[in-house]
Amino acid sequence: MPSEGDFAGKVAIVTGAARGIGSTIAQELAKAGAIVASADILPESEWTNPLTSGHTRHYLDVRSKDSCVKLIAEVLEAHGRIDHLVNNAGIVRRAKASEMSEKDFTDVIDINLTGTFFMSQAVYPQLKQNKGTIVNLGSTSGHSAVLDTVSYSASKAAVMFMSKSLAFEWATDGIRVNAVGPTIVPSDMTAKLLVNDEFMKDKMATIPLGRMAEQLDVAQSVLFLLGPNSAMVTGQTIFIDGGVTIH
Repeated sequence: MPSEGDFAGKVAIVTGAARGIGSTIAQELAKAGAIVASADILPESEWTNPLTSGHTRHYLDVRSKDSCVKLIAEVLEAHGRIDHLVNNAGIVRRAKASEMSEKDFTDVIDINLTGTFFMSQAVYPQLKQNKGTIVNLGSTSGHSAVLDTVSYSASKAAVMFMSKSLAFEWATDGIRVNAVGPTIVPSDMTAKLLVNDEFMKDKMATIPLGRMAEQLDVAQSVLFLLGPNSAMVTGQTIFIDGGVTIH
């Protein structure tokens, strides 16, 4: 577990932080001493992230490079520096590959993959200055094929490989880039699946440890990769999957 000193005085951006995994990551960073800039496209009325005093909330559409650049400027104005980025913003659209609409395919790629790149590119000068870190949200779906999620699986596979590419290119700048790859996690994104008994029976059969990943499981791994305890780790994906990717 990180100590408060690991993130004291550091500023972390978390995208997709209004609720779910992003909110949990933001809260754990705050507990560890970080100043957190939570960013999301959702209106304030839909936020469940409780962070307020000393932290900031921002509007962000990761599909827009201009929006990403504007966010960086806002965070710098509010906090004076940026040390960490968590690219958590993401969506899923489920459909058979033969039937998936153009919009559903491109929306997922634009948000999950292109948005991760736009944010990483926008924050690069600040992370170079502060020798900062990035953690991207991948998925076991980007490692092992999953039915009816072709755009999501492709986007997450690309995010995890892009983490390697950025880590390689930016290592000489002192920037570390890693990813986490959770299995199914209870959240708004998976709510409909959690009540599908047939799906859950099949899903749980793929997890050797016999349980879903919790949001806190993901957050703790993210904080490890962001912080000094992983100082020699870059270009890696940690799968928080209970053994799904063993095979």
